Amino acid sequence: MIINRSTQYTLQAMMHLVAHPSDKPVLARELAEQLHIPPHFLAKLLQHPCRAGWLSSTRGRGGGFTLAPGAENITLLEVLTLTRGERVSRECLLGFKECDDKTACVMHQHWKPIKQELLGQFGGYTLAQLAKSRKPLPGWMTEKKPARSKKISP
Repeated sequence: MIINRSTQYTLQAMMHLVAHPSDKPVLARELAEQLHIPPHFLAKLLQHPCRAGWLSSTRGRGGGFTLAPGAENITLLEVLTLTRGERVSRECLLGFKECDDKTACVMHQHWKPIKQELLGQFGGYTLAQLAKSRKPLPGWMTEKKPARSKKISP
């Protein structure tokens, strides 16, 4: 729905970097191992925060990702918008490509206020607040999903 796997992984990585600041860059492979995320997928996902100026990356020996100053104040809504783009505000609960006030699906009027409230809540939490929280992270942020099995056609 609103938070897809890419957003979850990006949030996990950013929160980890905020919670465990380091003077040395962190390799995507090491970060992926700690978070149980596929390393190549994580490296690709971290390109977006780098382009946004939230992370810096260094190639080669001694390289990796470092958090930019002030990145701890990024909100969950900003991460969501970075990873999902404008789709976040237009996304249809039922998955229709066109669903707005003029071309509403049957759930649009019910979903719209809930979505607005949810997005408002996301805008109220920074990565630093979540990283400092003594409560365990929600299951959706730490749960390791089994690999998808491939179906074989007869």
